[in-house]
Amino acid sequence: MESEFPLELQSETFKVLSSNDDTAMETLFTNLYNNNNQHHQNQNRSKSLTFLQCCKHHHPDLLMIKLFYLLTSSPQIPTRTNAARALNFINPAHLWPKLRPQAQSRLQAHFIKYLTSETSIHVLRLASLILSQTISVIYQNQNQNQNHQHWKEILDFLFSSVNSNDEKLLEFSLLVFASLSQDCRLNLSKYLNDAVKVLHSSFLSSLANSTNPNVQVASFGAVVNLIQFFSEPSLFHELLRAMMVAVFSLLHGYEKSYFKTAFGELIKLVSAEPCLLKPYMSDMVLDSLQIAENNGVSNETRRLAFELVMAMTELKECDQMMMNLPYETVVRLFIVPVKTLILSVEDKLDKEEKGKGVTDGENEKVVDGDDDDVYEFGIKCLKKLCVSFEERKVVDVCYELLMKHYLDSADWKMRHAGITLLTVIAKEFSDEMVLMENFLGEMVTKILKLFQDSHVQVRLAAFTLMEMPINFVQAAQILYHHRFVHAFTIALGSDQDNKVKEQVASAMLFFLKNTLPDSLALFPNVDTLMNKLLSMIKDKGNAKQRSIALSTFNLVAQRCHEVVHKYFANYLLILLEACSDRSSEIKEEAARGIRICAEFGSPSFKPFINMILSELSNLMKDPSRSISENAKACDVAVSAIGRICECHRDSIDRSLIVPVWLSFLPLKDDLVEAKIMHDQLCLMVGRLDKDLLGPGNQNLVKIITVFLEVIEKGDKLATTQTINHINNLLRQFGQNIPPSVFETILLSLNPQQRELLLPFVSSF
Repeated sequence: MESEFPLELQSETFKVLSSNDDTAMETLFTNLYNNNNQHHQNQNRSKSLTFLQCCKHHHPDLLMIKLFYLLTSSPQIPTRTNAARALNFINPAHLWPKLRPQAQSRLQAHFIKYLTSETSIHVLRLASLILSQTISVIYQNQNQNQNHQHWKEILDFLFSSVNSNDEKLLEFSLLVFASLSQDCRLNLSKYLNDAVKVLHSSFLSSLANSTNPNVQVASFGAVVNLIQFFSEPSLFHELLRAMMVAVFSLLHGYEKSYFKTAFGELIKLVSAEPCLLKPYMSDMVLDSLQIAENNGVSNETRRLAFELVMAMTELKECDQMMMNLPYETVVRLFIVPVKTLILSVEDKLDKEEKGKGVTDGENEKVVDGDDDDVYEFGIKCLKKLCVSFEERKVVDVCYELLMKHYLDSADWKMRHAGITLLTVIAKEFSDEMVLMENFLGEMVTKILKLFQDSHVQVRLAAFTLMEMPINFVQAAQILYHHRFVHAFTIALGSDQDNKVKEQVASAMLFFLKNTLPDSLALFPNVDTLMNKLLSMIKDKGNAKQRSIALSTFNLVAQRCHEVVHKYFANYLLILLEACSDRSSEIKEEAARGIRICAEFGSPSFKPFINMILSELSNLMKDPSRSISENAKACDVAVSAIGRICECHRDSIDRSLIVPVWLSFLPLKDDLVEAKIMHDQLCLMVGRLDKDLLGPGNQNLVKIITVFLEVIEKGDKLATTQTINHINNLLRQFGQNIPPSVFETILLSLNPQQRELLLPFVSSF
């Protein structure tokens, strides 16, 4: 087997590990753990890591013995600290089984003796991890290796230390118990069962009586890790009560890091042993609320306290308890994450502002933050709470909070939090909100008021809500469509913030797409709306706002044909200019607008034909059309040419333009326009359009090829009706075209196309 590391390095590592001189190991530690002179240090650290990995791979026994020796024998605390860090890095559980029994016995004896003499609590904390891993591998393997030596002496030492007055040894033993692996705990059960009462008493004393926060926190870990030994109700009850008292003691008495670690163990306990905790969970919810509602705690502490509730929402065992919580408690539960939104919204907005103008990779870091994003945590909590309670209770709570506290608050952050709460709840319980008496109407009134809010972020959130594809929004749009059209129109002309104006246009476009086609006919002032949209389109300061406005105008033009006639000249010139815009979205919508004008435009379209054809031709020949975004704009331009061929043929050189249009088919990038054009092709073929077929039907092969490509894609490029029409046309070709002609056609197709066509030709 080929060596993983060079022989020269193997020899060097053996020499260092076998030597009585510890200088080389001291240098190794310096390179690994000294942070001075970063650039030079990184090079040395890399070499030292390679050296250590070579030792572990080729001389594991010598490495283990050397590091244990430095840990237990060096007079220097930094050396003992670094030896302990290196042992944890290489993982003693991997190396211990590779030692000979004599070496294991020697190390065991030295280690116990060392523990009683170590003066540094920091070193002992590191050593606790080493010992827990070593004990774990010893007792984990005892059933696999009957000759394996147990280490009963260390268990006796730990039981003695956990009752010791020496706080260093007490904390050390608790840390060891807190880190034992699950397999080890199972195999240790016969030893620990005999000492359950002793451990229970010791852990209880450490939690309730110790004035040392490090001891208290270590006892949390030990209790949680060995909780299976304390499942007897009276034992568990006493420990849990002591833990809750200690948590509040740590919260008020010491720096937050102690509380964070201890409470983290409680959260772990909830997830690991929900059945044991079931009788106490409602009280734990109230305790978590008491912490989270405390104005004197930090956002991090409030979040941590609520993590306990979130852990419960994910457990089946907690379902009934959550459902049975009193209404007042549910209200309090929802207020906590909403308060988080209020307190963190400015930080969120600052992050978004700082994220502007940086590269995409950097923007993800700045805007999205990391797992500690407080605002996003508030949103996540609201979503989880929604899942935990029945619909009616959540909607009732939402109604009370929104109507009494948030949407009419003088503080913009509370109004913003209110609209965010409404958005989250509406995603989950739209149907219940729509059916609840007066809820929809009252919320619509509040939302319309927020459209004109004094704070830009509140307006932005309100318009964003109205773009959500949920039943609540759709019901509001249908039942109160006249109020929304009026409100959108006012906002388009009055809002001075470009981002809000863009969101208004986007929300209005969403509204128009999801309401009945004749809804605009009921709107008492379309001219006002069109003028404001044209004003937005002419404003070249915001490309995205110019694209949404074009889309909206196009949609209105499709539904209100008279609009095209009234605004034709002004609008068409804007569209022609937009065809050469740098934005692919704007070019796409400009071409779509021309297609709509071609469909519904008046005879005044004729004077612009040459300009239109020129701009569309440039779009279709755009060298960047291979890019998917520009490819869609090209498809829409082809569609516009198609409509001109269909509706304004007398104004063009049809014998030239129609074949050019055909040459760009089938369309494959803009699927909406593809279905329109392929249907038009069927209609033209069905009426034996001479300009399309060409002299002597010379374009028939191209037409059949387009049909076959469309069929091959299924319903992606055409509606079911169009595909059926294509099949019928191909069947007619097969019946009416002479076999000799069809044979020529078949030879011009590729094998896959021939296979698709043959079933339509009876003579073959």
